[in-house]
Amino acid sequence: MLVFMKQRLVMFSTPKCGSTALEKALAPMSDLVLQGDPRIKHCTFHRYKWRLEKFLQIFDQTPMSTTALIRHPQDWLGSWYRYRHGAWLDGTPQSTKGLSFDQFVEGYLAEEQPTFAAVGSQARFLTHPKTGETVDHLFRYDAFDEFRAFLEHRLGQGLALDRLNASPQMRLSLAPHLARRLDTTCAADFALYERACAAKPQGRIRSLIRALAS
Repeated sequence: MLVFMKQRLVMFSTPKCGSTALEKALAPMSDLVLQGDPRIKHCTFHRYKWRLEKFLQIFDQTPMSTTALIRHPQDWLGSWYRYRHGAWLDGTPQSTKGLSFDQFVEGYLAEEQPTFAAVGSQARFLTHPKTGETVDHLFRYDAFDEFRAFLEHRLGQGLALDRLNASPQMRLSLAPHLARRLDTTCAADFALYERACAAKPQGRIRSLIRALAS
């Protein structure tokens, strides 16, 4: 998470949405950087509203705007699957080595998720559980150009973003019956994604290439 006091902006680091590259590019111009421990770096919207927002109001009562990226739920799970397929997790309960993507998604949809599939939910990350409130400016991951333009406008300068912490590349497909179950079980995630700012026509090809490569 990054906080820009002068610009009155808080940027949430949604897991598997390029937060490492964003942090590297934007940290030097931010006033507060939550990084390191994933529980801190990936501070949820609920925890922000509960504690951090009140802390920031000590210094300035002017309301803060919030922004974040959200990924298509199936693509988001695919990124988690690929990331946990990396050699750095070999031999751990989190590793997806030896598992198909279907098996990973089946685990994610299970009532009791196995460790390798316990990756949370974008809807829970970005939404207050009691009020239903979410971030003010939500952008789809495949609308990264629009998100960057928004940040450049708010921060008043151009941004050069490199891809870091990328997941291993592999082609993934999901069985139709699992895709239908995912639609139902993760309805809140799909609804939030549909409401997020989409790519403009001229940026969709670039965004698609970036999404396929991540």
